Amino acid sequence: MIPFHRLFPELAQRETRCVHVGASPDPRVEQILPADEYAFLEFYCEKPDCDCRRVFLMVVRKGDPDHVLASIEYGWEKESFYRNYFWDEEEARQTVRGRLDPINEQSEFAEDFLVLFRQMVADVRYNLRLRRHYRMFKEELARHPEKLKESG
Repeated sequence: MIPFHRLFPELAQRETRCVHVGASPDPRVEQILPADEYAFLEFYCEKPDCDCRRVFLMVVRKGDPDHVLASIEYGWEKESFYRNYFWDEEEARQTVRGRLDPINEQSEFAEDFLVLFRQMVADVRYNLRLRRHYRMFKEELARHPEKLKESG
C-alpha cells in the first residue's frame, strides 16, 4: 500500500478528510473521542494488475501522524464485486460498510473512528472523492511505474 499523498502531495493536502473534534462545553456530556483534529490518510494498492477498488485509511492526530489510531478498509462497489474478490460473503459485506483492518493494530478509539467514517462515507461527495483518488492513483502508476521504486 502506498499513501495517496506520496504521488499527489498538493491534492492530498487539499482533499484529505480531516475532522475536528471539540471539547464538549457541557461536563454532563460524555466525550468519546479526545478533542483534537484527525486526518483520514488514504492508501491504495500499488499492484498494477490489481483492481480491488478499495481504500485503506489510517486515522491519525494531525500533530502526530506516526501514531495510527484506526486502520479502516473500505470498498465502494456492490457486495457482489467483493464476494468475487474475497470469496467470503462476510468480508465482502464488511468491506462495503467499512471495517477495521484485521491485520493492523487498532487503538481504543478505533471503533469510534469507524462509526465516524461510516457517517462520512455516506456523503456522496466524499465517496466520489475516494473513487476519483483511486482512479488517479492507478492511472499515475500505470503511466509512471518507476514511481513504485521512488515510493519504496
